[in-house]
Amino acid sequence: MSQPRDSLPSRSKVRDRSIVHLLVGIVLLLPPVVGVSHIDAKLAGVPVPLLYLFGVWIGLIVVALMLAGPLSRGDRTSATAETTDVDT
Repeated sequence: MSQPRDSLPSRSKVRDRSIVHLLVGIVLLLPPVVGVSHIDAKLAGVPVPLLYLFGVWIGLIVVALMLAGPLSRGDRTSATAETTDVDT
C-alpha cells in the first residue's frame, strides 16, 4: 500500500535530513563525546563505552535505512521525468 503523493516528504527535505544524519553521526562519534560514556561499568558483562559505540552505530544504520527509501523513490521519479522530458 503506497502513500498518497502529497504525504511523501519532498526530495530536498529528505536530502537535508540525510545531511543532518551525517553530521549528528560525526558528532556522536567524536572522541570527546565518546569519552563522556567512558565509565568503568558493565551492563550484562559488556563495557558501557562499547555499548555506546554499537548503539550509536546501530541507530545510524536504522536512520539511514529509513532515509534510503524516500531517496531512492525520488531518484526513480526524477529519472522517469528526465526520460519523459527528453522524449518530448
